[in-house]
Parts: sequence; structure tokens; C-alpha cells
Amino acid sequence: MQKILSILVTVPALLFLLGTFYFQYEFLFITRIILVVFAILYIVINIKQDYFIENKQFFVFISIVSMISIAVGLLLDLTVVDRVFNRRDFFIPLYVFVLIVIMYKDLYDNDKEKETD
Repeated sequence: MQKILSILVTVPALLFLLGTFYFQYEFLFITRIILVVFAILYIVINIKQDYFIENKQFFVFISIVSMISIAVGLLLDLTVVDRVFNRRDFFIPLYVFVLIVIMYKDLYDNDKEKETD
């Protein structure tokens, strides 16, 4: 049940990201492409949760790569376009980091549940 709930939370976020390409196609374009790729990747992680429970180091590696690529994409978007830096733009990696921590905690809790069973 928890797996379905976590997928149902990620899918609307993915649909929202895809919708932003229609409404504001020129704003943070590279960052949104990177976020869409990693949203799809995290849906796959939720589906294949048993594999990632066994290989938490791989999940940490994917998380680090996603954080670095989001930060680089954000910096590219903000330096290529002639616009002023917005303080809210730098909350995007913070939100992604919080979601990654929540997903890792879910993996950790599921691992503990399997060990007790």
C-alpha cells in the first residue's frame, strides 16, 4: 500500500513538471528536463524498491548525481538567460534534497521491517 501511495505522490509531481513546459517553456528549461528525468527514475526506484533496499549505496549514488545535476542545471539556466537571480530558484535543490531524504528513510524503514519479519 505504501508503495502505491508513494508512486501516486510522484506521478502528479511529474505531470506538473510536464505541464510547466506548456505554461512557461523558456523559464528554467534545463532544470525542468533534469527534474523530469529524475522524477521518472524515482518512480522506477519506488517500483523496484526491493532491489534498492538491498543496494542502498546505489540509491545514495543516484541521489548525489541528481543533486549535482540539478544544481548544475539550475546554474546553467540562470547564467544563460538574461535575467536576475531569484532567491526562490535556489529552493529547488533544497526541496529535492528533502524528498530524497524522505525516500531514503522509507527504504531504511522497509529494510527494518523485512529484518523483523
